[in-house]
Amino acid sequence: MWWTVLSAFGLTELEEKIYLALVGGRPGTATELAQRFAADSGEVVAALDALTRHGLVRLVGDQAAATSPDLAIDSLLTQRIRELQEARIDLREWLRQQRTADPADPGVQMVVGVSAILQTFDQFLRGAEEEVLGFERPPYAADFSDNPAELELLGRGVRFRVVYDRRGLERPGASTHIGRFIAAGEQARVATDVPAKLAVADRRMGLLSFPSRDDTVEPWALVVRGATWVEVLVALFTEIWERATPLRLAPATTVLDDADRWTVPTPTDRQILSLLMTGLPDKAVASQLGISLRTVQRRLRQLMDVSGSATRMQLGWFVARNNWL
Repeated sequence: MWWTVLSAFGLTELEEKIYLALVGGRPGTATELAQRFAADSGEVVAALDALTRHGLVRLVGDQAAATSPDLAIDSLLTQRIRELQEARIDLREWLRQQRTADPADPGVQMVVGVSAILQTFDQFLRGAEEEVLGFERPPYAADFSDNPAELELLGRGVRFRVVYDRRGLERPGASTHIGRFIAAGEQARVATDVPAKLAVADRRMGLLSFPSRDDTVEPWALVVRGATWVEVLVALFTEIWERATPLRLAPATTVLDDADRWTVPTPTDRQILSLLMTGLPDKAVASQLGISLRTVQRRLRQLMDVSGSATRMQLGWFVARNNWL
């Protein structure tokens, strides 16, 4: 099953299924829900307990019912933002400790300067054989490029999972740039305030880079090796990835070539919905896709009419239930 909007809040697949079923239907018992989803009753009880803690479900006797999405999602979103901020504080403390580490430590190598970092990054990617995990965020040292190393590795079957900072999506041409990688097989998600630039190759080596604080200090990066170092980076990536919003972008060549503008969802519709779910405003979405603001709003109005949605929140639930992304 494709991840839906609720995956960004850390819900498991079973918890998500149960909540969407309760939102769209009548209350039910744990036994009834277990039969409906062919799941173990113990797992369903645990899922209902988790949903209750999140404020998404209320229990009346043995009956479980969904709480109002408008109220429940706001509360859950606030909780996730707080947890993400705590993770960022932990990372900064870890980085502070690493700066004071023994420079003779063979597991850590510092690289200074834009050109040196770019060269190290290219060599780093080309050494991957199975999987690359990454964070991408501003500021950027150069204009967008096709990153031939990633495209080449994707063509060889190397898996890429990348979390993009939402601010990066506001950069002109970002959706077209990222869309090339997604079309080639990259799995992409978007999160708010990604803590650093990161790449982990085959879970055996990591590259963590940091911007300069001012023009007088060059940017720098750490190349780390060894299980202890890399496990920390993988844990950080996993934490952010599980809370990030999936990004679905059609190949750039199909964005404005929809054969039937009244077929929904079109490739353009999927791009609009995906970008909106990352938090971009309508105007920024229109700019990224190279279409007018009126076109974005007109397509959203049509999607709401087709789905019978009175609000964008309701459209979001329809998109989730019908796997439009």
